[in-house]
Amino acid sequence: MPTLRNSVINKIINYLEHGDFCVEDFDSQFPDNSTVLARITFKALPKYTFVLDETYSTGSIGATLAVMGQGNAKKIIRTIEKPGTYKNNETRKHEDIDSAISRVSDWVRSIRDDLINSRATLCSTIDELTDNFQKSIDENIDDPESYFESHEEDAIKSKLDELHKRVSELEEKLGFTPEETRKIEKAIEKGKSDLKVYPKGVWYKTAGTKLLTVMKGILKSKEGREILTDLAKKLLQ
Repeated sequence: MPTLRNSVINKIINYLEHGDFCVEDFDSQFPDNSTVLARITFKALPKYTFVLDETYSTGSIGATLAVMGQGNAKKIIRTIEKPGTYKNNETRKHEDIDSAISRVSDWVRSIRDDLINSRATLCSTIDELTDNFQKSIDENIDDPESYFESHEEDAIKSKLDELHKRVSELEEKLGFTPEETRKIEKAIEKGKSDLKVYPKGVWYKTAGTKLLTVMKGILKSKEGREILTDLAKKLLQ
């Protein structure tokens, strides 16, 4: 027989049902004779868990003293939530069981929020190509605080014009949308105009990286990655 009463278990189940998921999306366990009162796991991604347990305010020492009949540690109700409201792992202490189990609905919302934002987080991570490009700037650009000479501006503009031409040729082949083409063109034109504004090092780390980032989001095929690698090399030559 579970340690928790059926009425409390039903409340927990109801909190699971009222969210964006259903109770079948979770593995809900209610152990017998255990300090762990409930353990819930999101089946689709088992890293998301919710644990309801009883512990002592002074931790393991308090538990040991309580078993020995010593000390005056107070038993408390605790929830361990992965993910939490703002951290990936949050532990909360509660004055009563109702307060503790009401956290289930917050946990379910946190799962949904984490899933929705995981793609944005992944996209914001600098990949190997961009990381290598930024490292190469410091290695290949002499006097990064100086500004471009006229002949240097012309050389970079020529490279960007060549890129623009190549993008136009690949538009139909790789299935760019008009909006994607405009994004690349806008990044190219912005890069040209910034040549007179920024020092060399700043230009490469802003305009150059921006151009790679825009194209990276569009050129996702093997051929596209080869184009990006070639672009990164040419910009630094």
